[in-house]
This record gives sequence, C-alpha cells and structure tokens, in this order.
Amino acid sequence: MKLSLIPLLVIGFNMTAAMVPGRAAEGNLKKATYCHGFKEDQSPKDVAEFFNQGEAVFLSIQLKGRPKSGVVRAEFMFRDDQIAEAKVDVATVNEGVIFSFGEDTFVGFDIKPKEALPVGACYLTKVTFDGKPLGEFPFRIAPPKDAIPSKLVKAALAKGADEDHKPVNETHEFDGLEKAFLTGVGSLGVASWLEATWMVNGKVDDDGTRSFTMEENKENVPFHFAFIPAGGWPAGTHEVSLQLNGQEVVHEKFTVKVGAPMAGKTKLDIDASQLFRDDGKGEPGKEVKSFTTDDTGMHVGWNLKQKALIKGVQVVWRLVEAEGEKEQVLVTADVEAGVSDEIESALTAKNGLPAGKYRVDLVQDGKVVDSKAFEVK
Repeated sequence: MKLSLIPLLVIGFNMTAAMVPGRAAEGNLKKATYCHGFKEDQSPKDVAEFFNQGEAVFLSIQLKGRPKSGVVRAEFMFRDDQIAEAKVDVATVNEGVIFSFGEDTFVGFDIKPKEALPVGACYLTKVTFDGKPLGEFPFRIAPPKDAIPSKLVKAALAKGADEDHKPVNETHEFDGLEKAFLTGVGSLGVASWLEATWMVNGKVDDDGTRSFTMEENKENVPFHFAFIPAGGWPAGTHEVSLQLNGQEVVHEKFTVKVGAPMAGKTKLDIDASQLFRDDGKGEPGKEVKSFTTDDTGMHVGWNLKQKALIKGVQVVWRLVEAEGEKEQVLVTADVEAGVSDEIESALTAKNGLPAGKYRVDLVQDGKVVDSKAFEVK
C-alpha cells in the first residue's frame, strides 16, 4: 500500500496543549502546550505526550499579557510539507478586556485529520506572532496499541532481488544502465511505514521515492526497493536513504564508473512542432494550423533533432486573447520522464474553446523552451 504523505485535514480554530520542548524565539511567548482538549479560555487541559492516529491535535499558545492587536499563526508540518495552518487575531481574543493585571492571553488551534496521519515523530508546529517566530514545537503520532515494535533487521544493496526479496549479487558498484536494489528485512508493526529516497549525484530524484504502509504486524518481513533514473545513472557517487516511520535507518552510497549514454543529457534541441485535430479516438489526427470552436480535442507535438532525457518538462496551454475572457493558463500537463525524440500533449475542451488567440508552451525546469501560437476560429 502506498503511503499518503500529505493527508487531508480539517482545520479547527481551537487548539490547546501542554508545555513541550521547542526552539522558542525571543518574543512574548510564555508556553506552547499540546493537549487533548482545552478549557473555556483556551488554556490547556489533559496534557498530551503524543497523539493517536485519527485523533485531533490540540495546541495552546500562551502569550504574556494582553496584546491589543496582532495575528498568531500556527503552521503544522509533516517533515518539510505543510499539512494545515490557521490564524487568530488576538484583538478578537481580547475583545471586551478593559483592565488586565498580569493576565496572559491563550490562543487555541486544533486540527482534525480526515485520514489517519502517518505514525512517527516527524511533525512540528511553527508559530509566529505578526510574522515574528515564536518557536517550533514537535509532536508525535503514536502507533496503534496492538502494533509490535518496529525495527530494521538488515539491509543490503544489490543488482537484483529474488521472489522472496532476498538480494542477488550484493554490491556498491553499478553500471549506468543497471537498476539498483535496496533489499531488507524488518519487524514491522501495523501502521508502520518504510520509504526509500534515491539521490543522484547528491540531488534527490523524486521519481524514485517509494513507500509502503503495513496493514498488519509482521516479524522478519522481507522487502525491496528498486530504482534507475530516467536515462540511466550518470557516472559518480549516488545514495539511497531508507526511513522507518520518518526516521532514517539506512543510508548507503554506491558508485557508477561508466554512466549511461543518455544520463543527464536533458537539453531539448527542437526540430519542428505541429498541431493536430483529434481523430475522435483521443489520438492525433489531421495536422492543422488552427482549430475551430467545434473542436473538443487538440494535440501538439514536438520533434527533437536527437534523443534527449525528457525530465522536468511540462506543456502549458494558454488562452492569450478572447472576447470576455482574461489571459489565463488553461491546463498544465507534466510530461513523463524518459528518453525520446518526441514530446506530445493533448487538450480536451468538452464544449470547445471560444474564438481567440492561444499559445502552447514547452517548459523545462520552469523555463520556456519553445512556444506554438494558434487561433480558434
């Protein structure tokens, strides 16, 4: 089962908690407390050491005194990804307070996940007051009560894996066209998850990130992850990292002495481009210079002068000028990574496009490589 790393959340406006260690910045923060609920004034009750899957996460922010204005922002993070955020204006919290003698202000936030959050100690909340950092405060999602303790037993790099996931030809040296295998054995509790990340010459290749989540307890379960970058491995030193419940348990380096011929050759040398009317079956049909308002399927294709590694490429369909419409992006399509001398994309408009001027851009790594203008008449 593939792990969803950015669960959908419903954000509440109440969050209270107990004092937790954090990197508190200078400012007017007095305490930040995770808990399972809050009192009427948003101060914490039932302090939380951890949260269970599916359980609401509460955080209480205690500010010194009664600030008359300012916005407290809480940003909830899963590793480097934001999973939720909320803001509270303390002017609203302190509304009606005329005199204050040493009292503090409590601001509460809570998040309720639609899906069970992945287990692990890989969460934190960033808190700011009017943009000034107040601190970063970690929290943990605990495994289910019936989960066995999870641990990695062993791991190895190899050129293959048999039907039982055991390594075949263990090595730390690969050819540029060989797939690299990371094999292992672990005792894994229900809801625990493993994730492998591959780095090509020190840079993470997102296409290689894979993960799975356990649906039951299993002792000494074998597994493997395998990867080869689009176009093959370039010469150099590469790495693979294995994480168990968000914590790294393996980090292996390996070398490729002779890189693949196409590895790293990502420059797109354009030879020609064409537009095609849809053939009625979702495929390019007759070549055209323009489309009509009755066309519901449009295709574009680029021919390259030589094969290249198609990576980090997008096709962006744009409306440039049409009566009653603003200039806008109609759709952005990612092109699957691979080695080719052709790039194709299609746009489907259920009711056709309005008459006007349009453009389709070929983009690589955020830069426009080529553009094809056309009209709809």
